[in-house]
Amino acid sequence: MNRIITISREFGSGGREVGKRLADALGCAYYDSEIEAGLARQMNLDQGYVARAIGNGILTSIPLHFGRTISSPSLYKQQVDILVEKQKLLKELAAASDCVIVGRAADVILSGNDPLKLFVYADMDHKVARCQQYEEAGRLSSPRQLEREIKRVDARRAQYHRMFSDMRWGDKTGYHLCINTTGLEIKQLIPHLAGYAKTWFELHRK
Repeated sequence: MNRIITISREFGSGGREVGKRLADALGCAYYDSEIEAGLARQMNLDQGYVARAIGNGILTSIPLHFGRTISSPSLYKQQVDILVEKQKLLKELAAASDCVIVGRAADVILSGNDPLKLFVYADMDHKVARCQQYEEAGRLSSPRQLEREIKRVDARRAQYHRMFSDMRWGDKTGYHLCINTTGLEIKQLIPHLAGYAKTWFELHRK
């Protein structure tokens, strides 16, 4: 069985950087936005639309002007199809090689692959500062606006995770290792995380 690492993360905590650097250190594949790109090609859909469908889960109504909404069975089916195909793609990627997968409820969807599950988090001040430094939108927003956006994104991620599991997103009992990046340089953490991962797989797969 391939060695799979899933990374769940709070927005602004640096989870994506952790995933990319860890994959490089371990010499394995890395998947993040590549998942939406692959689905968009397979389903002949816009990548941004696919990303929103995965990020928001199933939406049963479309907002219209004048405060009205309509329910669209075809839209609902398409969103369901995206989520189903995403699960298939995640399982195909996990079967193909050792890899690190960021987000997408991969920790639940790939539970049968016995992945090493990581959760990356940080204090709010650190997340705001990181967004200001690394995110384009962060350079155009006030700290208060960024804090609201961080809470909004994390709430959406928690809601999406609930579609696949009763376990609360971010609950330490659902992960093998929770990593607080507050005040730390992520690149300095990677050798230690890589060592942890190697040891975990060696002991866990005996």
